[in-house]
Amino acid sequence: MEKKGNNKGFSLLELLVAVAILAVIVTPFLMAFLTTTRINKSTKEAQRAKFAATNVMEDIRSRDVDSVIAESVKQDDGTYLYTTTQESDGIDYTVEAILDPRRTTTKENSPDLDDADEDEATDYNAEKMANIYGMNSAYDGFYELDATTDNSKVEQLAEILLGNRDKDTLQNVYDSVNREIVLTISNNDKGGTDVKVRSIYTMPSGAKINTVSTQDQIIYTDTTGEIDLRGIYLFYNPLYNGTKRQARETITVVNEKGKKCTVYLCKQEWPGTTGTDADKSFPFFKYCHYNDKNTRNANYLVNVRLKEPNRADSEIPLGDNPDVVTSIRTNIDDLSDISKLEQYQTMSSTKVLNARLNLTYTNHGDNYSYEKNINGTTYPAGQLMGIRDLSGVEVRDHVFKVTVNAYKGIGDSRESEASGTVTSTTQ
Repeated sequence: MEKKGNNKGFSLLELLVAVAILAVIVTPFLMAFLTTTRINKSTKEAQRAKFAATNVMEDIRSRDVDSVIAESVKQDDGTYLYTTTQESDGIDYTVEAILDPRRTTTKENSPDLDDADEDEATDYNAEKMANIYGMNSAYDGFYELDATTDNSKVEQLAEILLGNRDKDTLQNVYDSVNREIVLTISNNDKGGTDVKVRSIYTMPSGAKINTVSTQDQIIYTDTTGEIDLRGIYLFYNPLYNGTKRQARETITVVNEKGKKCTVYLCKQEWPGTTGTDADKSFPFFKYCHYNDKNTRNANYLVNVRLKEPNRADSEIPLGDNPDVVTSIRTNIDDLSDISKLEQYQTMSSTKVLNARLNLTYTNHGDNYSYEKNINGTTYPAGQLMGIRDLSGVEVRDHVFKVTVNAYKGIGDSRESEASGTVTSTTQ
């Protein structure tokens, strides 16, 4: 007998149990899917916002920070707020950059602080920064006077004067030798600019003056006639054989071209005490009596002369601020001391208190003088040179902590919370 099929379906109870079991299994997967979707959306939004913030950060870092500050608003806490807009993946963002020149003081980096002083802004930018452009061979000339060159010239003078080069003879020559470093800015036959340097060593012997010198060395040249010389950098080791009343060192700048440029006279430090390994690399140093750094500097005096032979008196504007053609920047004296700088700029060098510089100027012939009188107005040489310290006379903020926040939306539609943030430093 054939058995009939069982067409019995699920009971309601069985269906409910099955649905419950399916819900238990599916719900976590569904929640995970929804969570992943939300995370992906949030991550994408954050990436868009961070991309917008990063674009602004890179723009700030690629620019002169002074130009960014000029477009910013200074806040009461000393920071600067720079605001712009940025589009990222079709979404508009308002981007705010906070430029902070301060460093927060904490117990961690200053253990001796009182609790009351913690978290106060400090003098993060108090150290002076050299007021010079980034050196570029297309626009600037560079020269470092090698101490071994000095040594060889002293030996030549000793041979000429006394016929030998023993230690005592070399010492006698060093004690009396005068050195002049001459920088000449001139036109070349291509219509461009050449800068030459020469070192001249002079040794008086009775009525006779004995001189040896290096050959003219070209340290900058432009053959196009289209590039303006920007700066000349002279790095040299001082000739420590003079006194505060007698300068045996002279640096002469001759600007025959008459074009504006800045000359940087960078006095370098000699190595350590005589006899050290460092000293052996600088033979000229062994002839210096003043082994103590402070004594050497205290007795150092240098003549700085500027000649502008093609500049007529009529080309020097009258008034308190004459138009300077050749600007001199130097660390030979502490010109970051504003009172001393003002003395050099308003008085002849002979009247400057504890002067390390004898400044003289001429634009006619070879008669250098401490000052020049034009139509009854007297200009000190320091003013005509625009004499300044290498680091300038004011402390400027040059290191900034930059925090960039990107807010979704522009204007009234801007969100109140930042969607993306990046932080870096620039200078």
